Amino acid sequence: MGRFFNSNLGVALLGSSILAALVGWALSIDIEEVKVESPSPDQPLSVSRRVDILGRRGGHQRWRLIAEQVDLAAGQQVFEQGAHGYFYGEGADRQKGVPDPFFDSSEQMTWRAKRARYNATADELYLDGEVEVRSDDGSLLLTSALRVTPEERIEVAAEFTLKGREMVLQGRSGSFNFQFALLRAEQGKLIVLPPNGSAPTSTTITADQITYDRTNQVAEGKGNLRIRERGIEIRAPQGTYLRQQAQSILSGGVVLQEVAGDSSRDPLLADLRLAQASPGPEATPDQQDQEVTIIADRLTYDRNTQIAQGEGNLEIQQGETIIRSAQGTYRRRESQSLLTGGVTLEEPGRVLTSARLEGNHRDKIFLFEDNVLYRQMATSTPAPSEGSLTEELRQAETEVRAARLVYNSRTGTSEFSDAVEFIQRGRRAKANQATITPEKVELRGEVVIEQIEGEWLARRLQNPETQADVDQPTVIYADRVEIDQASSDARFFGNVVIVQANRAIEGDRADYFDREQIFKISAEQAPVVLCDRGEVGRLPGESTQALPGRNALDQMCRGANRLSGKLVTLNIKQDEYTVEGDRQQQGMFQFRITDAL
Repeated sequence: MGRFFNSNLGVALLGSSILAALVGWALSIDIEEVKVESPSPDQPLSVSRRVDILGRRGGHQRWRLIAEQVDLAAGQQVFEQGAHGYFYGEGADRQKGVPDPFFDSSEQMTWRAKRARYNATADELYLDGEVEVRSDDGSLLLTSALRVTPEERIEVAAEFTLKGREMVLQGRSGSFNFQFALLRAEQGKLIVLPPNGSAPTSTTITADQITYDRTNQVAEGKGNLRIRERGIEIRAPQGTYLRQQAQSILSGGVVLQEVAGDSSRDPLLADLRLAQASPGPEATPDQQDQEVTIIADRLTYDRNTQIAQGEGNLEIQQGETIIRSAQGTYRRRESQSLLTGGVTLEEPGRVLTSARLEGNHRDKIFLFEDNVLYRQMATSTPAPSEGSLTEELRQAETEVRAARLVYNSRTGTSEFSDAVEFIQRGRRAKANQATITPEKVELRGEVVIEQIEGEWLARRLQNPETQADVDQPTVIYADRVEIDQASSDARFFGNVVIVQANRAIEGDRADYFDREQIFKISAEQAPVVLCDRGEVGRLPGESTQALPGRNALDQMCRGANRLSGKLVTLNIKQDEYTVEGDRQQQGMFQFRITDAL
């Protein structure tokens, strides 16, 4: 028996018997049916385990997601308990030796968010709630919603702030490439920090849409573009800012405005909030007179040299002064401008034009050259049939032509030189130089004045004989003339000669009183000489018109009655003259160029 149990046959028979007994026992037991319910389709399957998803594009790693819990629903993986991960970027194309604009010390950026979602069908990754993206170089992106698309774009549908070493970009929404080198912001604000070693001020750019190329450091703005730097603000429909060259290139109607009381501190750099800087205090009238605003179709501004170049309908505004030209340059550091292509300066009551202008805007002194025309407007214009001749002349405008003019806007002083031609209140004059101030007009050097502008007066006076007389207006020669702006009185100095149609007078000085219409001619050494030809001895105007004063006098005195004395008084209003001296002679002569006609 012992041999049997120890043999292989015995062991096999014993095992078979035990197995048969167990099967029989199991078949004799009653089994209750158990039903297992399938999960509801509305309730996602929650898996509490570490999830690690890697996104690839074109054979390159683009993003990575790590989370502790995932909910599965409708082909999407939802991470409600938060997630973190990485964005991977290849170095953007750049010149040798130039650091990568974002991945300077690493080839990845870390991100985290309160919630995340991956749509495997659309191959899109969504981050939501306190989204934060960081790089080892200190760059930081803050937003509340972010989407990674199959086109290798990062779309931000909410307000965001992106801060880098050289800039801060904010917007209502935006998009970036995976390298974070090409940036776009809607309703954006870009703060461009100056390069190392430059001035510590920043450039602030706002626009409806801003794009920024971090590799080339070029920003473009479209729609309500504003570029603000320390002391200036530039507005345009569109434009480009070159950070490396520190230049702004704008078009479509550009306005460059100097801003008083500007501060170098930008609140965006302090708190990274999407907010505009608080407006500064309003400028005082003195500050407004200093501030310069430039308007042009196209404008380029260099931040380093602070030079603005404008083309097309260029306009410079400074207080009540407006300057227009085809093109020009404004040096902000020196407060100087150079305008060419036809220049017009307008101020209340006066207009100045020339081919070229150099401006000192700090002192508001302007140099006009080539074809200078100065016009001082009349304060009012009475009807031709109203008022006296004197009053009508007083309302007329002043016009001066010259080759060169220096105009001081603050003092209202104008200094003309080279071929000066002057017309004011019925006077026409020529001189080598002229100075106009609010108080007086001074003419110097070979001065020739026509006291009455014949064509204008002939239209006012309808008498045919009067019209013939005014074709030969009174002509006055002198070395220097002063005309009082308020009273229109005049003083003549040096080699004074007065020539009329039928008489001429020579003296050292003459005074004209406009209200009384009286000339007083006096002499310091030689007596005053009066030559009277009478009505029958009139000379045609062309016989003396081109002659200098002394020669015109000699021509009139040939065959004329000669009178001399210390003082000659011409009373145009009373049609008489008086000669005072050793032999006083007084006579009554008809003047047709009078207010009484």
